[in-house]
Amino acid sequence: MDLGKKGLRFLPWLGVALLQFIMTQVVTLVFSFVIPNSENFPQTHSALFVAFLGVTFTTGVFLTGWLALKWRWLRTKPMYRARLLATLVGAYLPLILALILYRTLEPGNPFFFVSMMASILGFHVPSWVEKA
Repeated sequence: MDLGKKGLRFLPWLGVALLQFIMTQVVTLVFSFVIPNSENFPQTHSALFVAFLGVTFTTGVFLTGWLALKWRWLRTKPMYRARLLATLVGAYLPLILALILYRTLEPGNPFFFVSMMASILGFHVPSWVEKA
């Protein structure tokens, strides 16, 4: 019985995290259409590309999470500043590390996936830290 209740509390979190992952891709796609010549950023302007990806990943994760909190899909304290800061750190830390390790960032770099997952995790960490 208790395991069922925990599972039901885990499902909305899992759904929001999946939606946040999808929205990182959607926001990146939309921004790539808006910014001219963004297809050449990985080879020509790697630092600008990292800044671009960090903004799009943070935007996708934070806005989706904000809506989930506003619509009460997640029942926890909002703590928007802490969530935004943790999402930014989660998005940029792997990307900066990738920029240091690789000369040019090519499509399919594993650090992109790590950055998306770290930003999602960063959004949810403040509520876990508060409960502890």
